[in-house]
Amino acid sequence: MRDNAVVLSVEDTLAWVKVSPLVSCGECSARSLCAGHKDAAGRLAVQNPLRAQPGDTVVIEVPEANYHRDLIRIFGFLLAGLLLGLALGYVIRPLAGLAKPENALLGLAVGLGLSGFGLFSYFRTRKRHSGYPMIVEISDKGGPHGQT
Repeated sequence: MRDNAVVLSVEDTLAWVKVSPLVSCGECSARSLCAGHKDAAGRLAVQNPLRAQPGDTVVIEVPEANYHRDLIRIFGFLLAGLLLGLALGYVIRPLAGLAKPENALLGLAVGLGLSGFGLFSYFRTRKRHSGYPMIVEISDKGGPHGQT
C-alpha cells in the first residue's frame, strides 16, 4: 500500500511524516501494526533511505511482506510451544499428584508462557526497523528545506 506524506522532521535514519492516505487506512491489513509507530499528534515514523528533508512531499509504502513473515513467526512459534508443552505435560507428568489431563493442561500453559516470553524477547532485541513504512519516492521538494 502506498500513501502520500509530508516530511515534518528527520532523526537519524527515520523521518516523521504527516500522512494523507490515497485509500482508506481502515482497509489496510497492516493498519494496526504500523499504527504502533504513530505518536499522539498523528505523525508516523518511517524509514528514510532517500534522505528526504522536512517539507518534502514523499510517497511511503508499507512493507506488508514483512508483516506476513512476522505474523507467521508469531503464530507458528505459539502453536509449536502449545503443542510441545501439551505433549511434554502429558508424557512427563511433572506433578505426580495430578492426572494426565491436568498435567497436560499445565504443560500447555507453561508452553504458552515460554513461547510468549521467547517471542517478546526476540522482537524486543531485534534492532532493525523492518516493521516501519519506508519512503520510496520524493515526489516534490518542499522549497527551502526546513520550511513547511
